[in-house]
Amino acid sequence: MLIFAKMCVNLHPNMNSSRLMRHLKTLIILLAGLSLTASCLKGSDNEATLYSDAAIISFSLGKLNCYTKTVTSTGADSIVKTSFTASGYTFHIDQVNHRIYNTDSLPYGTDVKHVPVTLSTYHNGTVVIQSIEREDSLVWYNSSDSIDFSVPRKFFVWASDGEGQSEYTVSVNVHQEEKDVFRWDQKAVGDYPTRPLDAQYWGANIKKYLGRSSVEMYALSVDDMLMVSRDNGATWQEDLLDEDATMLPTQDLSLITYYMDDVAFNTDYVLLVGNRSTESYPQESIAMVWRKIVDNDEYAPKGQWVYMGHLSDSRYALPRMENLTIAKYADCVVAIGGKGLGGCSLTPYEVMFESRDEGITWKPSTRFYFPDLEELATEHPLIDMTSDESYLWLKCANTGQVWRGLLNTILWKYK
Repeated sequence: MLIFAKMCVNLHPNMNSSRLMRHLKTLIILLAGLSLTASCLKGSDNEATLYSDAAIISFSLGKLNCYTKTVTSTGADSIVKTSFTASGYTFHIDQVNHRIYNTDSLPYGTDVKHVPVTLSTYHNGTVVIQSIEREDSLVWYNSSDSIDFSVPRKFFVWASDGEGQSEYTVSVNVHQEEKDVFRWDQKAVGDYPTRPLDAQYWGANIKKYLGRSSVEMYALSVDDMLMVSRDNGATWQEDLLDEDATMLPTQDLSLITYYMDDVAFNTDYVLLVGNRSTESYPQESIAMVWRKIVDNDEYAPKGQWVYMGHLSDSRYALPRMENLTIAKYADCVVAIGGKGLGGCSLTPYEVMFESRDEGITWKPSTRFYFPDLEELATEHPLIDMTSDESYLWLKCANTGQVWRGLLNTILWKYK
């Protein structure tokens, strides 16, 4: 064993690559010989087996540090250090091309210069790593050491017989942008997603068509009642409400529907926002928000509309804005609007609001913002908003401009 210790010290690599490889091979053979000798000393019944296969068969990371920028209460920039366990990030081992990598990138700001690695090899092969500074320099792999993965690293594996050898390129991928970064780009008018046309011909009692879920259609009647059709608009009836109909919005209406398959199979969530009459309620400062859960099973009981009300001074209510518009995007519902109405004094299209609890509470968004829309500061600007699987869309009636917004987390999801 003294020989082994001396060989390890003398092998610390400051020699050319081919000579180093020969020394490593010699050491592997020597280790195998020592193993055989120890086996023989214990008795003839214990025989050591040497293998020629050289492969890494598992690879994972340990606890890592992450550094992100933030702004203090005084407005100063600050760096926040956090730690997380990275063992949940799967590393793929491509045995054909001898590559090891993670497809799910580590969070933005992860320190990849100090990475603890746990790996295993086929039949306990020996692993060394090529130095970043010198290509002809190798260091022993040690699970207690951290490794610099700021660049891809080369790992070499030797089989226990000293003959088999494999070389792997290991890459640790990290997101280069923060997950909640949102950005806009301008598009052509024809790129804006189209919506179903208003169904003014669906009955004389229908004043405004609002939208549809998978099995129902919704509209506002001439006497400002919520109507539902389950036969594609052939017939309409008043929908069920859990609250007095006087709380229904009658203007600046916007309705969206989306699937709730992550919570309930074959179920739609319907969200309606809008304002009550400015003539009847001139000083009101908050919008009216209603929701309906629709179980699309043929034999399920019919759902009803639920009013999600707030006190007028609630800090989490949706403000009463002209031309209220909502869209489901990413992990929330986004709301925009023009000038504040009644007791609401918001500037037109200055702030986007978002709800991360299906419309129960609303807060000014720290992620979403308006692009630089030219000539927007008119008395009655009008912006339409919609979304699709990947993007948030805006269309300005004043200028005809169309903008497409993207959140990085959505981009990563569909990469």
